[in-house]
Amino acid sequence: MPLIPQILHTLRQGWAPVLALGLAGALYYQPVSIDMALAPRLAMLLLGAALALGVYFKSSRLAFVAGQLLAGFVLLEQLPSSGRPWLVTNGLALVSLNTAVVMGLRDRSILSGFGLLLAVALAAEAFGLMSLYRCCGASIATATPLAAPISGLPLGPLGPWLAGLNWSDLGFLAAAVTGAAVAITRRDPVNLGLLSCILLIVSVHVLGAAARTLLILAVCTGVLLALLALRSAYELAFRDELTGIPSRRAYSRYLLTLGRNFSIAVVDIDYFKKLNDRHGHQVGDQALRMVAGKIARYGGGRAFRYGGEEFVVVFRGRNREGAEQSLERMREKIAAYPMRIRGAGRPHRKAAGKRLRGRGGSKAIKTSVSVGLASASRDMRDPEQVLAAADKALYRAKRGGRNRVCAHR
Repeated sequence: MPLIPQILHTLRQGWAPVLALGLAGALYYQPVSIDMALAPRLAMLLLGAALALGVYFKSSRLAFVAGQLLAGFVLLEQLPSSGRPWLVTNGLALVSLNTAVVMGLRDRSILSGFGLLLAVALAAEAFGLMSLYRCCGASIATATPLAAPISGLPLGPLGPWLAGLNWSDLGFLAAAVTGAAVAITRRDPVNLGLLSCILLIVSVHVLGAAARTLLILAVCTGVLLALLALRSAYELAFRDELTGIPSRRAYSRYLLTLGRNFSIAVVDIDYFKKLNDRHGHQVGDQALRMVAGKIARYGGGRAFRYGGEEFVVVFRGRNREGAEQSLERMREKIAAYPMRIRGAGRPHRKAAGKRLRGRGGSKAIKTSVSVGLASASRDMRDPEQVLAAADKALYRAKRGGRNRVCAHR
């Protein structure tokens, strides 16, 4: 993906982390005086809401991070005053490491054996941290485990810095590096937000885990996790799970924002039933994802999955010729794309007496689409009328031999 579209895509995916980080900066530097009296209750409310939404929407990553932060801030007042700085610093390092680890897991129900396992792990970590403090907290606080191993290595200016890191510093560093690696390899809004949580925790460690910075951390992570939970709910409601593009429900909402001048294109995959029958539904799903990606990238308008193998592209404005050109380019990209059938190198469950479908190995197949386009006019102002006209143009494209774009005249 080119650099500028990639940056814009990242900004669209990362608006919640940017908002939370901006809020953290505003609360810390306070360019305008802010009353923080209600912040503790607000933080607990936001973290509790994020936990509840994560549980309800089966987003175990969000629920786990919100739950451990909520438990940590509830238990904060119960810590012994003598060891509070040590326990807070190392507890935050442990929270950041937990967050980095959970980023690599897939979402599942937290109200299950998996959720019970996570709860037991958190309880064991808390017990282990308290036990470690009682037995050897002072020696761990002053230990620099990297000082001896790297003493002879040519690390330049990094050598003294690494040699001075203690165990909690290493925990924060490992969490930040692991979280960044997971966020890069598994790019989704939730992981980007959880990486921002790690960065917020690391910032608190760098600035000093005072009561004010801990309160800012609680508020900002609560805002971020609650927004991520709401975004997950939105994705469930308005995004097609298979193809990743907006669904028919999102299309219906989008129509409410259109003005008088717009065009609608209907895109249908040619011979899709034959493709399913010949290669199996897994290959059919692969074709749907490929076509959806090409439509979203090259279609020129806002793409939606309408149903089955049918997609809709909505264009704003009067530029019908530009819409036709974009659709033609999109059609050519899809027709020229050699889609490789997956599955040859993957393990398959054996079914007695049945031959598994979708095992084409490195075999490449090509597919094509037919497109019908219609624009709003004096006689067709309603989007449903324009859609019906585009549908008629689509059937004309199919009768004309498929793999073509036809416009309603």
